[in-house]
Amino acid sequence: MPDEYISVEFTSHEQYLQILKKLESETAYIAIVQINGEDEQEELLVKAFKYMELAEKRYVKKWPGTMRNGKGAPQYLFKADKRFFKVLREFPSFFFNSKDKWGCDEVVETSFGQDDIAFLDTHKKALFFTTTHEGYADIISSLAK
Repeated sequence: MPDEYISVEFTSHEQYLQILKKLESETAYIAIVQINGEDEQEELLVKAFKYMELAEKRYVKKWPGTMRNGKGAPQYLFKADKRFFKVLREFPSFFFNSKDKWGCDEVVETSFGQDDIAFLDTHKKALFFTTTHEGYADIISSLAK
């Protein structure tokens, strides 16, 4: 049976922290995809390199939640480290979901930026992932409770 994912709408910092808490004990790897091109001096990536061991870097056209045509995006796969979760807790959220004045869905970016992030288990199966600039996030149903 395929894994089921549940969409997450981020509306508060507290909710964001609850999800990070659930992920911290289950995550073996963290993948960061730079959707706007390679920049290893970007703050998020600098902190990732500081606190986690790089397991793999490659250029991808498909990653959790996304498929793209054309040029691949740089994906960094790190071995998860609790120190990086502390860094993530400093952000308000990956993004916030809200409604505009007409009641249409909109995404509010935070200082996290537009990179996509995925939290993976020991088999490199996604537990949670974002399509950050679109304001999409999905969590595996077993962790959604």
